Amino acid sequence: MGWGYHLMDLQLNDITFDEAILRSMAQVVATNNLKAAAENEGQALLITKTKAAEAEGNAIRISADAERMAAQLRGQGIALFRKEVTQGMATAVKELKDNDLDSSLVAFSMWTETIKHMAEYGKGNVIFLDASNEGLQKSMKQMIALSTKDFLKD
Repeated sequence: MGWGYHLMDLQLNDITFDEAILRSMAQVVATNNLKAAAENEGQALLITKTKAAEAEGNAIRISADAERMAAQLRGQGIALFRKEVTQGMATAVKELKDNDLDSSLVAFSMWTETIKHMAEYGKGNVIFLDASNEGLQKSMKQMIALSTKDFLKD
């Protein structure tokens, strides 16, 4: 061979770098660690906020579904109540006519029940009624006139 050295085996036991290089490398590692921590924290915050928004959306959806169902059931209850009242009134009117009694007694009974209910549960509201014979006759005539309307015959 020519000139120079041939190394057959080299063993280095104590490698030391300059202090500035060590600080620089430590700062690079620390900066990379801070960057990774910030990214992880950002992703965790995003996941937390996303899950909170999904939970709130689900809660709103569940509440809306429950309110829709409650409204539907209230409507069905009101419809059933009206049907039952109508059937009850029709039965009462038929029984009155079968016994040769004036069917306007049903309207009078409803009127007096309404007045009673308002007196019991009115919570201080004021209602003025003409309780004279003329006032009662006028009210009865109005109720009888209403009972002759087509919409009450159905």
